[in-house]
Amino acid sequence: MQNKKLKMGLISLGCAKNLVDSEVILGFFEQADFTRTTNPEEADILVVNTCGFIEAAKQESIDAILEMAQYKDRGRCRVLAVAGCLSRRYADELTQEIPEIDVLVGVAEYPLLPDLVKKALNGGKHSLVQQCGFIYNENMPRVLATPPFMAYVKIAEGCANRCSYCAIPLIRGPLNSRPIASITAEVRQLCAKGVAEINVIAQDTTAYGLDLYGKPSLADLLEQLVAIPDVQWLRVLYAYPNLIDDRLLEVFATHPQICRYLDLPLQHADSELLSAMRRRGRPEQYLDLLGKIRAAVPGIALRSSFIVGFPGETEQQFQTLLDFMAEAAFDYAGVFQYSAEENTPAADLPGQVSGTVKEERYHRAMRQQAAITRKALAGRIGSESAFLCTGQRQQNGDNLITGRVEWQAPDVDGITLLEGSRVKSGELINVKITGSGDYDLRAARANENPKKE
Repeated sequence: MQNKKLKMGLISLGCAKNLVDSEVILGFFEQADFTRTTNPEEADILVVNTCGFIEAAKQESIDAILEMAQYKDRGRCRVLAVAGCLSRRYADELTQEIPEIDVLVGVAEYPLLPDLVKKALNGGKHSLVQQCGFIYNENMPRVLATPPFMAYVKIAEGCANRCSYCAIPLIRGPLNSRPIASITAEVRQLCAKGVAEINVIAQDTTAYGLDLYGKPSLADLLEQLVAIPDVQWLRVLYAYPNLIDDRLLEVFATHPQICRYLDLPLQHADSELLSAMRRRGRPEQYLDLLGKIRAAVPGIALRSSFIVGFPGETEQQFQTLLDFMAEAAFDYAGVFQYSAEENTPAADLPGQVSGTVKEERYHRAMRQQAAITRKALAGRIGSESAFLCTGQRQQNGDNLITGRVEWQAPDVDGITLLEGSRVKSGELINVKITGSGDYDLRAARANENPKKE
C-alpha cells in the first residue's frame, strides 16, 4: 500500500513580489510530491511566507505564525515552517521566541525548503538563513496562486537605491536582475497556459538591467516581451521616476499590449525631506516628468505612493505634500505612515513624529486623494478601453461582470462593473466607460475587438 501524500498549506503575506516567491515555494513542494491544501486543519505541513517591510507587516507576520502554530495542537500539523523577509531579518529572535517553529529559512533557501521539512518530520529543528542572492528562473517550478488569467513576473530582486527609511536592501540585498532571455521564456510559458495579463514587478523596475547590462534595460525587455505573439496585456509596476526616459515612454506609446498605466512611488514632495529620504529628484522635476509622460502616452493612468510622518516633517512640509498631490492629480495614490525600521538611517534621525500626528496626516492625505481619484474617474466617462473579465457579482438584483480596464492594477485600484454582457473570466473585450464612483467604474460593451496583434 502506497504512503499517503503529505498535505502542505501556505500562507503568503506582503507584496506581489513575495507572492511570486510563495508560488515558487508551492512549485518546489509539488515537485517534492507534496499535495496542497487551503485548509490549515488538514495540513501536515504549514508554511508561512512572511513580510518584514514595516512594523505593521511584521506584526501581521508574527500573528500569522502564532495562529498557524495552534494547528499543531488542534489540527494535523506536524511541521511549521517560516520563510521570507521576517525570518531573513530576525532569524534568531523568531527561533528563540516562537519555539513552535520547526523549520526557518530566509529569502535565498526556497529550493531547500521541502528537504528541510522532510528532515523535520523525522525530528529536530532546522534553520538555514544564508546571504541574499536567490532569484527564480523559468526552469524552476511555480504554481500560480493568482487567478489563471493573470500573473506577476519578477524581473529583478533586491535594490540599489538605499533610501534612508527602507530595509529592503538589508533583507533582499543589492539589485539582481534576471536575464532578458529568462524573463521572455517565462512569459512564453505563462501565455501558453492562458495568462492574459502579465504584471512586471521588481523593487525598482526602471533600474532593471543596470547590474547585468550596464544600463537601464526595461525598454529593451518590454520590446522583447511585446514580440511574443500571445502577450495581450503588460503592466509595469514600481517604476522609479529618475530612470524614466524618452525611450521608455516611446515603447509605452508604440505598443498597445503595454497598459496605459504607470506606478511611480514618489514618497514626498518637500525638497528637504526628499534629501533626508535619499530620494533622487525634486518636486518641480516630478511635475515636469508627469507632464512629459501624459503628453507622450495620452490617456495614461498614473499612480504614486507617499509617506507621511517622516522624521522632522513639519505641518508646513506636510502641506507642501498636499499641494503637490493636488497639482500632480494622480489617478490613484497610496499613503503610508512612516515606520522606523531598525538599522536604517532614518530610524536614528531626530524629530520622530508621534503616532497621533502620523495618523491624522494619513487621513487628511487620503481624503484629499479620494476626491482627486473621484474626479479622475469621472473624466474617463465616454472613453474606451480593453477590459479583462475577472468574475461575476450580484448587485441590486442584477448580474454584473466584474473586471478591470487597463487603468486599474490588480487589488489596488478598484474594479469595473460591466452591464448586460456575457464574458468569460480571463477574456479581453473592448468597453466604453458609462459611469464612475469613488474607486470603481461602470462600463458597457463596445464594438471594437481589443485583442492585441
